[in-house]
Amino acid sequence: MEKSMYSLILSDEVIDRIDSIAKLRGQSRSSLIDQILAQYLSVITPEQRMKNIYGLMQEQMEQFRNEFRFMLGQGDKDFTAVSALKYKYNPTIRYNVILYRDDREHIGELRATLRTQNAVLLEEFTEFVRLWDRIERSVAGTTPEASLKGGAYRRLIRRQGSGADAQAVSKAITDYITMFNDCVKLYLSSDDDTQAVIGQITQKYIGYCERGVLL
Repeated sequence: MEKSMYSLILSDEVIDRIDSIAKLRGQSRSSLIDQILAQYLSVITPEQRMKNIYGLMQEQMEQFRNEFRFMLGQGDKDFTAVSALKYKYNPTIRYNVILYRDDREHIGELRATLRTQNAVLLEEFTEFVRLWDRIERSVAGTTPEASLKGGAYRRLIRRQGSGADAQAVSKAITDYITMFNDCVKLYLSSDDDTQAVIGQITQKYIGYCERGVLL
């Protein structure tokens, strides 16, 4: 949805209220006015679509409250979930979902960041991501646009088909986060045969693919 610049004459009292609310919500004046008018006219803006997806993700993550701490960013601009690893010094993995406002091939990105200074653990995480990339390519039959820098894994979220509503998109993202989290923990904590672990991770990914809309 494109935006254009318009000139409006508004009451000072209205602007004062708008500015106060915008400040509390972490929005700009223009963004809040656009949102208010869109709600009045029943128009779904990109910001509203993003807010709907983030809100649904928060609802869907409730069942994993024992596994994750999660929160919406200021102004509902992103979604964050944090999960602890059973590893010395209590490292965590932080998952950030950032949706794009403008219309493009990808609707946003997922960032999975391993928060640790442990060089051995970082190397094992790197090995896992390389394995994960191979599994995605072989099972899903597509080439995900992803990258790894240090302990930060970044994966773009491809736009779904026209039939994928906010509910389907949010579920695809939350399912992916929980599956990825299960798999990385399995890989980092398992002392079993490597091939056996790879087989388990592959089966988890196949199960994800069979459940519905893919990330």
